[in-house]
Amino acid sequence: MTSPLPTSVPSDGTLRIDFVPTIAVRTAPTVAEVSAVGAQELAGYVTGDGFTPSGEQATVTDERIASTQTFEQPGRKSKSLTMTYVHNPDDPTNNEAYLTLEEGVTGYIVTRYGVPRAQAYAAGDIVDVWPITAGEPMKNWNGANSVHTATQRLFVTGDVVIDAVVAA
Repeated sequence: MTSPLPTSVPSDGTLRIDFVPTIAVRTAPTVAEVSAVGAQELAGYVTGDGFTPSGEQATVTDERIASTQTFEQPGRKSKSLTMTYVHNPDDPTNNEAYLTLEEGVTGYIVTRYGVPRAQAYAAGDIVDVWPITAGEPMKNWNGANSVHTATQRLFVTGDVVIDAVVAA
């Protein structure tokens, strides 16, 4: 039996990235929390290659006297997040990513995939929730025919929830 080809979802314009100052339950952030005053939509600032979540998982070795093979178990996980975004040094009204992610600020990066970025959050949306403390932003010099950007490590400070469901 041949499996049908799955439907693909275009990625252009369908990643929303928001800084959210407060979330009570990471597994079920509410529409009010992700849309609250103080929340800031960031995807419009992030460069095409500037959203770089990553993760690693250690290996626990499991050696047995009765075996000539070394077995493995999954070990501790670590996640990290770095963003590169447009930096507009002369226009504070058009520099929200840089100003929102001031070094030391704490909160959450909430990401939603596969839905048009401009579409408001709704109950039932599937999101990833990253608790973070913003590191120092580093201004980049990108040379001729480019724009000013900043690159920033966002330190993960708690369990990242992948595929959380937005509550009403």
